Amino acid sequence: MNKNYKFYFLSYFIIFGIFITILSSLISYKIHMIDIEGSVKKYAQEVSLSRKNYIIKPHIDQMDDIVISIANDKTLRDFIKSGSSIKKHELQNLFLTLTNSDKSIMQTRFIDASGKEVIRINRDNGQSLPYIVKESDLQNKSGRDYFQTVSKMNTSTIWHSKLDLNIENGKIEVPYRPTIRIAVPLFIDKKFAGMVICNMLSSELFTSVENSTSFDLFIIDKEGNYILHPNNKYSWNKYTGTKRELYEDFPEDASSILAGRASGAKFFAYPLNSILNNDDKAILILKPKANMIDSLKSSNRTATIIVALLSLMISIPLAIYAARSPIKLQRALQNSNSELKRFSDIIDQYVISTTTKTSGIITSISTAFANISGFSKEEMIGEKMNLIRHPNTPKTVFQDLWNTILKGNQWEGEIQNRAKNGEAYWLEQRIVPIKDENGSITSFMSVGTDHTAKKELEALAMVDKLTHLYNRRKMDECLYIEVEKSKRYNKALSLIMIDIDYFKKVNDTYGHQTGDAVLQEVAELISNNTRKIDCCARYGGEEFLIMCPETSKEGAMTLAEQIRHTIENYTFDTVKHLTISLGVSTYDNNDEMMTLIKKCDEALYTAKHQGRNRVVFHA
Repeated sequence: MNKNYKFYFLSYFIIFGIFITILSSLISYKIHMIDIEGSVKKYAQEVSLSRKNYIIKPHIDQMDDIVISIANDKTLRDFIKSGSSIKKHELQNLFLTLTNSDKSIMQTRFIDASGKEVIRINRDNGQSLPYIVKESDLQNKSGRDYFQTVSKMNTSTIWHSKLDLNIENGKIEVPYRPTIRIAVPLFIDKKFAGMVICNMLSSELFTSVENSTSFDLFIIDKEGNYILHPNNKYSWNKYTGTKRELYEDFPEDASSILAGRASGAKFFAYPLNSILNNDDKAILILKPKANMIDSLKSSNRTATIIVALLSLMISIPLAIYAARSPIKLQRALQNSNSELKRFSDIIDQYVISTTTKTSGIITSISTAFANISGFSKEEMIGEKMNLIRHPNTPKTVFQDLWNTILKGNQWEGEIQNRAKNGEAYWLEQRIVPIKDENGSITSFMSVGTDHTAKKELEALAMVDKLTHLYNRRKMDECLYIEVEKSKRYNKALSLIMIDIDYFKKVNDTYGHQTGDAVLQEVAELISNNTRKIDCCARYGGEEFLIMCPETSKEGAMTLAEQIRHTIENYTFDTVKHLTISLGVSTYDNNDEMMTLIKKCDEALYTAKHQGRNRVVFHA
């Protein structure tokens, strides 16, 4: 009886344990099946977030910044007001420089208030260099729909065209090249004065968007036409004439999608209005792939079987009291870990961050920081931040940084660093001291934003592309400052204006490439014969201007004669020998910036008329 009781008792608990195991496994399976729907929705949100905020938005923002930088440039507004041919030449160079900075720009134009193209820069393809379209080929665009739309805008806001395909010679270019036009209206004294418009290619943007292992990605316009389709032959069907209706891909949900519904059984829809501000009213649609759902279900079945087998191996008394708790705890832990990992991965991939000891030794870096610096995490961890220090960064910057953070305060500022390959990059950084419970500083955390592209655009805007000297705009800024210093502190200031003698003959005889080479060689000779404090610029076609702070007439005349003699005795590669004429002026108490330049120009004019190859001072 005792043995039978033991057998009965043991059998009862074994059967009860098996029953509990099977029941808990079935419940767990059902719960996980419900969780799959939630997981798919969360994953769709993450994919859409990455496509919108980390692919589409940065691309559109970058294009917007280029157009705005042109529209806000002082040279453009000066040209609109004056109509000066010199300002137009400067403006053409600015347009050419900015177009050359981004291979996705196929056309940059300034169209005046009447609709006439005044400046147009073209690029034939993504691999070719941009060029200035000659004036005889410029067109009147007053009848085009985009001019009619932009000219009626009330404020200088950005206008985006519909997304369409690039057309060459009246036909859609194959392979397809997605294009968007971006424009900004210009106002002078509250009156419409014209517009800046760029044609941008977006091929790389759509290539980046469409790649996903778990979802088929679509982009449609407000009418249900496909802008992007997993099968490329249906993309841009509105323009290619390829017939494809939305209900063919979403037979049950097409009307819901067009009505603005956010999700359904087999789709997730996300409007792109906040990024693409145009008449497309584009919608990004994610459709889960069949193999993704099958894989999740298969994983769930496998996990359920494993849990059931493990449960059977646990003692019956423990299974009775503890079977359900681990399932709940495990689920909560997995969800928390998944969320934490996803957020950690996003931060690691896209946020430029480092952590250091108080001694400056690196303890951790993000993948984003490794990517921009060129160093691997293994190469940087354990090293000091001096590893990426750029020699051009003043010591005072680091002195201020350390004085601030060692006092427990946050430091903010812009720092130039050096990557592994020697190239410079700029970070806008915030460095925060990390303290323990006693208030003692244990480490520092730095979070940065990449400002390299901004710095490169700033550099392009002030340097002449051909000679690498300052351009006229930058020289005028420097000269204005120095004239103000001379007024306030009564310091000497001299100008030297240089013109290459008979330069037109060089272009006519040897061609413009040789002429460009001569300009480069003259620029180098001028740089080699001036001081670091002197400011040298290409001021016109073959004119150069040297600003000499704290330099009297005698010093300026000596320098001018030295440069004249150097060039007269220099042997150029093709033309062999050239001469230059120079005009010199010095600041006196009645001078403004323009009068000082005018005096220098008049002295140069005298030197030309006295036979060239000489230095003349404006008395």
